[in-house]
Amino acid sequence: MSSLWTPDGERPVARKPASESTAPNGTASAPIDPAGTDPGAEPLRAAAAALGLDLDAMTEEERTHLAGELEEMMQVRRQVAATPASEMLTNYLMRFFDLATIYLEAEPPAFAEAATVIEAFRSVLDGVGDRLGEHEPLLREALGQAQMVFVQVKNAAGT
Repeated sequence: MSSLWTPDGERPVARKPASESTAPNGTASAPIDPAGTDPGAEPLRAAAAALGLDLDAMTEEERTHLAGELEEMMQVRRQVAATPASEMLTNYLMRFFDLATIYLEAEPPAFAEAATVIEAFRSVLDGVGDRLGEHEPLLREALGQAQMVFVQVKNAAGT
């Protein structure tokens, strides 16, 4: 038996053998049972429980909606799993750049917050930079820009 992580902790999830639950291309072969009557519908029950919902008390429409959302979430997870880590990390590190900029543009600038984000950016980049492939130079440039803007804003603020 495997488990599903939720904000409330791990939830046990019964899974069908891979031969029953996945199509040849690796995607789910059947949609999640919105009625919750299929013994394999435990992921839906676990998702409902994680949200504080009683699947048995839900209408058919609500269960169908929840099943659709869960299926969409699983599709996104499959897409993320198929994306190289270097691309995912590049995306997240560019968000660090954006976050540092937001803190520096605040009135007054949030220097401690910006410094924390820039340091996190630097730490991740230094830790895995050589594994980011073609993205590493772009990220190093973005980090340098964030550091330079930090210094410029700090000097302009006279602190």
